[in-house]
Amino acid sequence: MTTLSDLASLPTPAVIETLSFETIFSELQTEFQSRYPDYSALLASDPAVKLMEVAAYREVLLRNRINAAAKASLLAFATSSDLDHLAAFYGVTRLMDESDEGLRLRTRQRIIGFANAGGAAHYRYWALSASPEVADVEVDSPEPGRVRISVLAKGEEQTVSNAVLDAVRAVVLRDDIRVLTDTVEVVPAELMPVTVHARLWLYPDAPLETLAAIQAVFASTLAACAGLGWDLTRSWIVGQLQRAGVHKVELLSPTTDIRVAANQAVRLLSLNLDFAGRER
Repeated sequence: MTTLSDLASLPTPAVIETLSFETIFSELQTEFQSRYPDYSALLASDPAVKLMEVAAYREVLLRNRINAAAKASLLAFATSSDLDHLAAFYGVTRLMDESDEGLRLRTRQRIIGFANAGGAAHYRYWALSASPEVADVEVDSPEPGRVRISVLAKGEEQTVSNAVLDAVRAVVLRDDIRVLTDTVEVVPAELMPVTVHARLWLYPDAPLETLAAIQAVFASTLAACAGLGWDLTRSWIVGQLQRAGVHKVELLSPTTDIRVAANQAVRLLSLNLDFAGRER
C-alpha cells in the first residue's frame, strides 16, 4: 500500500523552533536590566515594559514566519505553490485537480525511484503519474523478472475502467521507463464489496434527517480512506456512525473486521441504517 505514514511519524524537525511569548519577553527584560541596572521602574504600566511587550510580540511573529519558511522547504510540510516548486526540483509536476497529498506522495516515490531504478518505487511513481484518475497502486513481483502493477481508481465504482488501465500501461511500458529485463503487467486492483448494516438510536431532540446525513458522509469518508491494503474494522465503522445526535449504534454487518491484502481495496456495496428508536 502506498502511504505517507512514515513521513507523518517523523519527529518534529530541529529547525522548527518552539515559540513562547513569555520566554522572549522575559529574555528582553533580563537584557534590559543588565544594560540599565539602575532603572527600577519596571511596572506593568511603565512605557519601557510596553515597548518590550511590543518587541516580544513582533519577534514571535518574525520567528514564526521563519518556521513557516523552513516548513515550506520540507516535503512533509510544504503545501500549495511551495510544494509545486519543491516537486519541480525532482521533475514532478502537479496533475489536473491533484491534491497536495497526491503530489507529495508522487514526489516521494520519484525520489525513492532515483535510488533504485526499476524497483517498486520507480514503477509506482510512473503509474501514479499516468492519470489523475489513479488513486493508488501496488507493485509486486510474483516471480523473477515479472512486475505486476495493481491499479486502484478514484471514486466509488465497483470496477477499474479499461481507460485508466490503458493510461497506466501507456506510461509504464515505455522504453525509457520499463527496465529491459522486466515483463510488466497492469491489472485492476481486487475490489472487495462490503455491505454495512446498522441500527441507530437517536437522542430525543435529534431529527430523523440525521440518518440521511450520516449515510452521505459515511460513503464519502470510506471512499477517501479505503486505499490498497486498508483494513475495514468494525470499530472504524461504529466510530463513523456515532456522530452528533446518535445515542447508540448496533452494527449488524459486517460481523468481523475486513482484512485486506496489499493489492485489494474495500468498496461500499450498500449502506443500510435502521432507525431503532430514541434514548437519552
